[in-house]
Amino acid sequence: MSEENLTSKIIKKATTKEGLGTIGGAAVGGWIGSSVGVAALGTAIAGTLPIAIFGGAIGYLGVKAYTNTIKNKDTKIKDTESIEEENKKEDAEL
Repeated sequence: MSEENLTSKIIKKATTKEGLGTIGGAAVGGWIGSSVGVAALGTAIAGTLPIAIFGGAIGYLGVKAYTNTIKNKDTKIKDTESIEEENKKEDAEL
């Protein structure tokens, strides 16, 4: 796989709604995590990377849920319109 091909695939994924949500969430998580430390079992690390990963996951899932909600709402509207059209046809036949 060529380097240009790999780069173009990464750019295509990053410019999707989910990709932008992930990048935004990771940026906010990294910003918040830069002033936080994570300590456990006698060790400690800067919270930048773990909280950035968590923020990216939240951003991705948030965009995914919002997109699915919009799709479901559009489907319900179309279903309602088709039912109304069928009712009008049935009324016209009577």
